[in-house]
Amino acid sequence: MDGYCSRDPEWKKEFVRYIDEERKVSKERFPVMALSTVDLDGRPSVRMVSPRGFVGDGFLKMSPKDTGQWTSDILTFCTHAQSNKVSELVNTPDVHLCCWLPNTGVQIRCSGHAHLLFHPDNPNYSTLSLDIRHRVWPRDNTQAESHEAEQDKKNARIAGGPMEPTCQDVEIDDEYIREQAFLHHSPVIQAWYSWPPPGRVRLADPSLYPSSIPNIDDKNEAEKYEANARRNYVLIFVDINKADIVNLNRYTRMLYTRRSDTSWSITEVNP
Repeated sequence: MDGYCSRDPEWKKEFVRYIDEERKVSKERFPVMALSTVDLDGRPSVRMVSPRGFVGDGFLKMSPKDTGQWTSDILTFCTHAQSNKVSELVNTPDVHLCCWLPNTGVQIRCSGHAHLLFHPDNPNYSTLSLDIRHRVWPRDNTQAESHEAEQDKKNARIAGGPMEPTCQDVEIDDEYIREQAFLHHSPVIQAWYSWPPPGRVRLADPSLYPSSIPNIDDKNEAEKYEANARRNYVLIFVDINKADIVNLNRYTRMLYTRRSDTSWSITEVNP
């Protein structure tokens, strides 16, 4: 994790604090989370996923020009284009994510809407339905933050109050974000995306299941598998609107709800 900044909503600050504390013991970059969706028969469907992180953090830069000046509260994870969860999310984009951090005694639950970004060569490709600019802000002590602060002062002098934030002008390349997420997987995970659709009967031909694409001797075959892996790679952006964080060591529970004006309400409730 890249830590949090002063402009992050309070739920993300708590999220990052607890994950950083957990990492002192587990060493995992990001906790595995349970993802709950609704299947095509209207029943709950849950599985474990490994989030790639928040857009703007770590390797998930906004564009090739992004030097780490921007962050967001858009959580991402990935999946195979032909997995069941894709059809479920297309049908019902509402999702719920949950993780348990055993060393800190913290449970984190988040809910929101999922937005899928397929590879341009995938038949299901369409531009990202989420406008990330509305969920982006500059990091502390960066040129972007200084520029925005100066712009806010100027707007206040001219119009008597703040106007549209300058982060609306940040360059965001959705496909670049998706590609960076793919490249930062291990060769084993990248190869998995070239495999036949998950959840189907396993086929007898072992060549359909390479363990690592760089280890394929035939260059043409390797290129074919790599192209297929990229085509099957889907990055999912979760626009979170609610968070529920329970600390059983401190016996506290905080609920965070995003208002229509994008500000957040915070309510302390019984654990």
